[in-house]
Amino acid sequence: MGTIWRGIGVVCTLVLLAACSSQRSAQVSLTPQTPAFEKVYQDGRLAFKEHRYDEATALFARVVAADPEHLKARLNWAAALSYLNKPGEAIVQCQNVLARDPTNAEAYYQWGAVLARMGKHQEAVEKFDQALALKPMAELLQEDPLLQQSLQAYLQRQRRQALDADVARPKPPPERDEESRPPTTGR
Repeated sequence: MGTIWRGIGVVCTLVLLAACSSQRSAQVSLTPQTPAFEKVYQDGRLAFKEHRYDEATALFARVVAADPEHLKARLNWAAALSYLNKPGEAIVQCQNVLARDPTNAEAYYQWGAVLARMGKHQEAVEKFDQALALKPMAELLQEDPLLQQSLQAYLQRQRRQALDADVARPKPPPERDEESRPPTTGR
């Protein structure tokens, strides 16, 4: 009886190893500029849009492993990491993009979005300003609809906060004109 169980254990182990190795070889054999490569990238974008950030992160990591120069995948990876509450890793990806392309406005924007989610609003505004200095708002927004939605939401929030702060600010008392002032006694 023990021999049968050992045999079943060996068979199960072999099946498991075969499954793992085929999965590993599928990940290793991803070649840039192929339909399979593009599919992994698009699957990552879809996973991100559907808020499946763990899956999106894994897919974008595969794309970047196969092609470290795929800057869009790095930026999408950074966004997914940010939503997974991994801001340090997200910022590293933004820095990797900027090391390869110092004029990448989207990298500055994404870095700012990460900082905004961390509550570091002043630093976030600085990154947004750097992004907008490199690329006008219209250009920046027209290239990526997800970027457009999140930047518009950020700007609306900033406007609301500015209005709220203005409403909450105490108003100085109105100045009195000469006629309404009490008379002063001369001494």
